[in-house]
Amino acid sequence: MPTIAELSPITSQWQSLFNLYLTIGTVTGVVVISLLVVNTLRYRDRPGRQNPSDAIEEAKIPAERGTIGAALLLTLIVAGILFAITIGTMATVDLIEKPPKGTLHINVEGFQWGWRFTYPNGRETVNEVRIPAGEVTVFYVTSTDVFHKFQLVEFKIGVDAIPGKVNKIWISTEKAGEYLIQCYELCGVGHAVMAAKLIVMEPSEFKAWYEGGGA
Repeated sequence: MPTIAELSPITSQWQSLFNLYLTIGTVTGVVVISLLVVNTLRYRDRPGRQNPSDAIEEAKIPAERGTIGAALLLTLIVAGILFAITIGTMATVDLIEKPPKGTLHINVEGFQWGWRFTYPNGRETVNEVRIPAGEVTVFYVTSTDVFHKFQLVEFKIGVDAIPGKVNKIWISTEKAGEYLIQCYELCGVGHAVMAAKLIVMEPSEFKAWYEGGGA
């Protein structure tokens, strides 16, 4: 099985964004939990221990705690985190919404419970779609009945299939082979079996198949 980086540029971009969120979340969690444990042990109640001088007392206005420098440092850290995830998210969305030119366009219709694909030459296939390796393919996705989700499982990308609305998603991969398309939106009793096959072919093989009428 190809690695994520080898599958498609859009898959690699999604994985990079996931890794960014995972790294930030992990580091933040480690810092917060570590401080919680350290402070719990350090300031726990002990026999004979006096309250700190700035402890809150009944009917007394508590003294101010912390410093302006600490507040500014925390603000800068939070702003940096938000800036990083915002830039990463915008870059990913921009890549998804602007497929490269010179693409193969395939219309996709979700229905209970399958997927219908229509090629530019009018050929239709159900629950199986073939595309050429090394070229960009754009899927224009909609639904004929209820909400579905067109998910390219191994590529870790997907898009909603909504009645009356057309959404698009694109892929490009050098790795020929068979991949799974699955509905990721609960859509009825047949949801679990609403799957299709994505077949990535060598360009010469795809051309022969396509020009031969898709037989």
